[in-house]
Amino acid sequence: MNQINYQKELEKIIQQAEKRKAEGERPLRLFLHSCCAPCSSYCLEYLCPHFAITVFYFNPNISAESEYRHRVEEQKRLIAAYNAEQKGYSIRIVEGDYEPSRFFEIAK
Repeated sequence: MNQINYQKELEKIIQQAEKRKAEGERPLRLFLHSCCAPCSSYCLEYLCPHFAITVFYFNPNISAESEYRHRVEEQKRLIAAYNAEQKGYSIRIVEGDYEPSRFFEIAK
């Protein structure tokens, strides 16, 4: 059984990030997958003070393209709002390819 406490591991990494920040070094970078804005909101709020974050939005299991586009725009809106409030690092977003037919074929 896996006995690793990932919260404690994250806290160690955050300490490293804070040390770098105090020494004037560039922040540690974090590439964070997101399936939707609500799921990423807490993670972004928690991690943004410590890392330079790039969000990778990818959710090909949504079959209606209009719903997919709506969710992408909500993710972008959340990130823009969060960036407007922050005085530190800004969050970037990268959107993955929307290929639901490929996803459904793999999932069969």
